[in-house]
Amino acid sequence: MAKYVNITPQDTLLGTSKVTKGLFPGDVGVQAGSGLSTSSLSTTQTKYYHNVQVSDTDVMSVTYGHVAGSGSSGEQTNTFGETRAIYKQFMTTLQNYDDADPGDVNLANLIINEATESAFYAIVFERSSFKDRVNKKNWTLTLSASLSHSVGKTIHLTDDSDTTSGSTATPAGDRYNIVSGAAGVVNDPTPFGYFYPDVGVLLLGEQRLSASLPGTPGYVLSGSPFAALNHKNGIGFARNDASTADNAGKLVNALTNSTLTFRNEEDINEVSYFCRAKSQEFNFSSNPTFWSGSRHEFTNKSFEGNPVTFITTVGLYNNNDELVAVGKLSSPIEKNYSTEATIKVKLSY
Repeated sequence: MAKYVNITPQDTLLGTSKVTKGLFPGDVGVQAGSGLSTSSLSTTQTKYYHNVQVSDTDVMSVTYGHVAGSGSSGEQTNTFGETRAIYKQFMTTLQNYDDADPGDVNLANLIINEATESAFYAIVFERSSFKDRVNKKNWTLTLSASLSHSVGKTIHLTDDSDTTSGSTATPAGDRYNIVSGAAGVVNDPTPFGYFYPDVGVLLLGEQRLSASLPGTPGYVLSGSPFAALNHKNGIGFARNDASTADNAGKLVNALTNSTLTFRNEEDINEVSYFCRAKSQEFNFSSNPTFWSGSRHEFTNKSFEGNPVTFITTVGLYNNNDELVAVGKLSSPIEKNYSTEATIKVKLSY
């Protein structure tokens, strides 16, 4: 009776598959903005970013960066403000960086549609939410805010990966344009910003986004972004250096009046083993019911000369004879000297 059968390289098949699920808690793909909330952060932290949660689970951070520190509370002659620190951090991480003049505040400026953007808004998803990457094409960011006082407006954003010949390579992986449209269908190819699926970042240029949803003049200059003003609020940026600017908070408020449709993507490694039981193998069992008496005779006398077993489980062992994986069959396979069996065991991880 064969105890083990070696698996050869010819019996092994390697592969990778992609699995997508909803990005939000519970594998939900469509999240209403009304279900978003901000987590408790210190005053110092909120000068840099806001954490956004769903059901007390962090799903994204929202931030704002400006090349010269406008909109910061800490921008001084000898001190960089929070928005300048954010701007330089993102440009260093996301853009192709030229370090010839590291003292230049305009180094590695954000260029969108061949124009320099002095500022941006950014949505950064939690790695635990987007897995290996954000699923491209199959997302829509719907933002609702104000065009002017009491005049609401909604814009729909997606990426152009389905209509372009390829992505732009960056230090942060592939980059695509964020454009007007939904679920990969482009309505207007003029970019709002950039989408970096491998790091879960949506980078939105300030100029076009703020022009699309400017809000009321009073809200642009001051005021709490979390006030219950609904569509009277916009994303018009504030240049003042007071703590009331909170440009990132304006985008958070627009998100709470919106709908977010996103999916994550995960690479699943697969190894398939073809386990073969040839005619002369695995025809006996160590199960006590297979044998009878001290003479070790077959319980079923019809097994004489052609014993029958039923394969229900396949065990995979390492070189130290340690059981490392078990495969259960949905139904038993009958095995005897006149039959052979090939069972495919697939491991996914």
